[in-house]
Amino acid sequence: MLRVLPVLIALVLLVYCLVDLAQSRSDRVRALPRWAWALVITFLPYAGPVGWLTLGRPIEGSTSGRPAPRPGQPLAPDDDPEFLARLARMRQQSEDDRLRQWQADLERRERELGGDEGEGPGPAGSSHA
Repeated sequence: MLRVLPVLIALVLLVYCLVDLAQSRSDRVRALPRWAWALVITFLPYAGPVGWLTLGRPIEGSTSGRPAPRPGQPLAPDDDPEFLARLARMRQQSEDDRLRQWQADLERRERELGGDEGEGPGPAGSSHA
């Protein structure tokens, strides 16, 4: 069993690295062209796969096929100034609505209190500036 283990490890590394190489975009592979990495991985046991994993593999490590963001394109919503401005407007609108609602509720309560006592402020807003 111990004699087979190094061969098995080399075979697993070979298969993994060749699959990873095949799924990597050509323009993202570092140091050598893809065809050269295929030769190195295949004909240099251990050294080829380790070289691919350390020197040739794309830095992002993403083999999902998603396109890379264009230069100047925000990476996330919180990096997008238009999104942040829209969010600030929405927050301000929400706060303004809440303030108007509180003010209307306060004026209604003042009217109710004034009506129960028989005296108090006149119509809402007449004595407030």
